[in-house]
Amino acid sequence: MKLGLLDSCDFTAEASRVCRTVLPSGVRILSEEIPGAPSVAIAASVAVGSRDESDDTYGSTHFLEHLLFKGTSKRSARDISVAFDSVGGSSNAATAKEYTSYYARVMNSALPLALDVILDMFVDAKIDGDDFELERTVILEELAMGQDDPEDVAHEALASALLPGHELGRPIGGTKETILATKRSSVIDYYKKHYIPANLVVTAAGGVTHEQLVELVQQELQKFGWLDETSTPNLRRAQDEIVLPQTQSFTSVNQDFAQANILLGYQSIKGMDPDRYALGVMNTILGGGMSSRLYQVIREQRGLAYSTYSYQQGYADAGYFGLYAGCNPENSELVVTLMKKELADISDKGVTKEEFDLALGSLTGGLALRYESSMARMNRLLSAEIGSGEYLSTSEILGRFQEVEIDQVQAVASRILKNNSSLVAVGPNLETLQQLA
Repeated sequence: MKLGLLDSCDFTAEASRVCRTVLPSGVRILSEEIPGAPSVAIAASVAVGSRDESDDTYGSTHFLEHLLFKGTSKRSARDISVAFDSVGGSSNAATAKEYTSYYARVMNSALPLALDVILDMFVDAKIDGDDFELERTVILEELAMGQDDPEDVAHEALASALLPGHELGRPIGGTKETILATKRSSVIDYYKKHYIPANLVVTAAGGVTHEQLVELVQQELQKFGWLDETSTPNLRRAQDEIVLPQTQSFTSVNQDFAQANILLGYQSIKGMDPDRYALGVMNTILGGGMSSRLYQVIREQRGLAYSTYSYQQGYADAGYFGLYAGCNPENSELVVTLMKKELADISDKGVTKEEFDLALGSLTGGLALRYESSMARMNRLLSAEIGSGEYLSTSEILGRFQEVEIDQVQAVASRILKNNSSLVAVGPNLETLQQLA
């Protein structure tokens, strides 16, 4: 389903009904009605994330995620919490590099309440001075907690090394220095600039009709005059792949952790690259589960690590691929050597038919189970709207994976290995790993 039409609906192979409406003010409303579902997942999102911050506003996206829960003109922070607790629902927010989302899951009967609260937060956040300083302290504690997690430290270091000097390489939540420097006036300006009708995307999945959802959204937005103006939705983010600079080949973070946390990374493909399905299969074979090569070779056969995996991180115009292992520092050189070997073997020799079939079964079965969740379906609507502009049903996504040929797995591994790479080591005295970068 192409998401460029006004007031369009379609039925998926799973008998759910997917619809999209664009209000005259530019607000976009998307829903997936799941027959018989007792609950609904709902979100108000904006296609603005940490990559869109300037030097003056760095950290504002994360600040707003916190501050929108601190109250509005008619609700205190406690009122917001009580509203969801009173109906047994849950609410939260997610700050990413390319979007920010405020979401909830409630019983169908509580949908009007959930929309009332979430849209009130989105449109009429108070951003009080005392609340601002309080949340500055909370965010600093959150960042400190991340610094105590060596795996988090390693992942942040890898993104910075593979995307040097680019906004995508910065930590989503900012740094201690940038959070301390952030001004309330800058956050308010950032909020007023981006939290506008043309940027608002409302998505829902579960026991709700599209007509009901549109009516409820209009009722809530009318209270704030967000239906009075005429506008078109802001353009989706450009998908043209960017040319990334050369990477820093080796990063060592000398911290007194018991384990060495190793990440070997490569500049990879953007999120919507045609090779993404082949890469998904390759990633599953390499490090996607207990039967993967990394798990079997590093953990099961040699006992060198408890946790080891691989992953792909894709954005609109860039991406990177990573291989992780947490191990005894004495074993770190061998672990890096093995990670390199397994990826190189796929590039040089390809994969077996048995591995290929196993990976397809794991991928398709896992996706089918994941998309049983209303929250996952709601997030899929959001990704389609702010990303490609094309919505794929579960059956269509599974079909894309089934179309992957075994030789494409080898080809995508070779494509990644040709790119710039970085080795990140977090732990005690790991500088000797530089020779393997």
